[in-house]
Amino acid sequence: MVLKNEKDTKHQKELNTLEAMFKRATIPLLVLQMLSEREMYAYEIIQEVTSLTGGTYKMPLLYTPLNKLKEQGYIVECRQEITDKSRIRIYYAVTDKGLELLEDLKQAYADLAKAVESIIS
Repeated sequence: MVLKNEKDTKHQKELNTLEAMFKRATIPLLVLQMLSEREMYAYEIIQEVTSLTGGTYKMPLLYTPLNKLKEQGYIVECRQEITDKSRIRIYYAVTDKGLELLEDLKQAYADLAKAVESIIS
């Protein structure tokens, strides 16, 4: 027998897993989209996405995804600034190759979202 509390916990774990997988899949899309608009640093990307989604989409730390995108040639470190607190702030910019990937990711996302919506609506 599953107690209500255990059932709720399992349900919440499933939701958390879905959200984590969704974010892992969409972070490159959102990072490239933000950088296609202007140069930004990691925390600024996080703040902008959180603001644009009304707090619904809270991004994790971006250093691993940023490094991966940089290694693949989709983004570059374009400049560094030292903040008032003597911290180095690294700004990123999207490359032409990154803009091409962004368009492909947008199309793939739209196609998948439409397909899923056709099933669940």
